[in-house]
Amino acid sequence: MRRVVRASSAVEGINSVVRMHQTRHRNLSQELLDLKRLYWNCRSFMSGKQRQRCSYRNLGLHLPTYEPRTLLQMDPDQLQQRLSTLRLTGWDNPRVS
Repeated sequence: MRRVVRASSAVEGINSVVRMHQTRHRNLSQELLDLKRLYWNCRSFMSGKQRQRCSYRNLGLHLPTYEPRTLLQMDPDQLQQRLSTLRLTGWDNPRVS
């Protein structure tokens, strides 16, 4: 239960990021929102129990890299191949034995 996040807390976190963006820009497209989500979910926490870990790692998602810029620059076919290789080696669900 320690890893459970209340939905209202998660929504408020997202709303605060969106609100900051909307103070600077009038429009927030779906593509820009997707980029922001990728950045914030790949960003490591600076303090607390989850220090040095990002949200994707906490959820058990294994990526070749957690650097958003590198993920965006990868060829989609190459990224898909690397993700399927991780699944084949059993990295897709570490809780399953």
